[in-house]
Amino acid sequence: MIATLQHFTRALLTPDLSLAMLADARVVTDSSGMPRLMRTTCFIEAGIEWHGERWLVAMPLTPSAMLRTERTASALRRLNTGCLAEYRILPGEMRWYDETGSGRRTDLILQHLPAGREFAEALITEDKATLLAALDTLRDSLRELEFTHNNLKETNLRWCRGRFIPIRYYDARIGAADNGTGDAEAFESLRRRIADAPAPQPLVKDIAAPYDPLRRLTGHRWTSHVFEGLVCVEDESGFGFVDTDNNPVIPAQFVWAGDFREGRAEVQTPTGMGLIDRQGSYVIPPEYEIVDYDPAASVAHVRHNGHWALFDYLGHRLTEFRQEAPEPCGPEICR
Repeated sequence: MIATLQHFTRALLTPDLSLAMLADARVVTDSSGMPRLMRTTCFIEAGIEWHGERWLVAMPLTPSAMLRTERTASALRRLNTGCLAEYRILPGEMRWYDETGSGRRTDLILQHLPAGREFAEALITEDKATLLAALDTLRDSLRELEFTHNNLKETNLRWCRGRFIPIRYYDARIGAADNGTGDAEAFESLRRRIADAPAPQPLVKDIAAPYDPLRRLTGHRWTSHVFEGLVCVEDESGFGFVDTDNNPVIPAQFVWAGDFREGRAEVQTPTGMGLIDRQGSYVIPPEYEIVDYDPAASVAHVRHNGHWALFDYLGHRLTEFRQEAPEPCGPEICR
C-alpha cells in the first residue's frame, strides 16, 4: 500500500503534523486555498516555500518510481557542479494513516527551484544569441557529467543568472552509456524554439535603440515588465494582465494594478483597493483604502478608516484593525 494524492494533499496543508524536515514549509496554493499539484508519469509534485526559497516536493505514485530516482539522487551528491539544482531524497518524510488507522511513512523528493525565470519569459527578455550560447553551454556541461535528463523541455528549464538550469530529474540517468547524447533531440527542439521566437527591432531611424523585451506586446497604452509570466498593461478600459504572447489573462478592468509578486497583485477599483490571484479572483475584496502586499512575509498591510490590520496569503485577517500598523510577525500571529 502506498500513499495517495489525498494523503499528499493533506500533508501539504498540515506540514507541522505530517512532515518531518519540512514541517515549517508553506505550500503554493490556488485561489481556493488548495495546493497547486502537477502530475508527472510516476510522481505528483507541488511547489513550496521553505527557508526563504522556492522548492518542488514530489511523492511517488508507484512503488517502483523511487528506484531510479534514488540512484540519481545518490550520484548527484558526488557531483560538484553548478549546472544542476539540488535534488535529494527525504527518507520517511511524510507521515500518513492507512484505512486501518495504522501510521505509515513515505519518502519524498526535494528539488531546489533556482531563482529566475521560466523559459518562455527568457525568450522575450534575452537576446537570442545569449540564449543559444547558454543552451550549448548546458549541453556540453551535461555531456561532461554524463548526465542525461530524458525529459528536457521548456517547463523543465529555468533561466538563472545568464544560464539555463534543468529541473525535475525523475527520468534522469548518470553515467549512462550514451554520455549525455540522449538529450540531443531535445536540445535541437529547444534551439528551434529560440530561433523561431519573434525578434526585436534594435534600430529606430538609424539610431541604436535599447532592446525592449515587451516591444511585441502592442495595442496597449502602457506595458510593464514580465513578472511571474504575466505583464500588467493599461488599455482604454483600465489596467489588466496579458501573458508573454500578448493573450489576455485578466481583463483590463482596474483603475490601477501592480505587478504580480508571489502570485498576488494589488489592484485599485472605484470602490477601493484589493488583492487578486493569478486567475483574477479577489483574495482581499476591493473595499479598503490601502492594500500593500509584502511577498517576503506573505502578508498584506491593509488600511480601513485610517486603521491598519494584517491579512495572510489567503486573505484571512490576522489582527484587529488598529491605529498603528502591525509588524508582519507580531506576537499575536507568530506563535
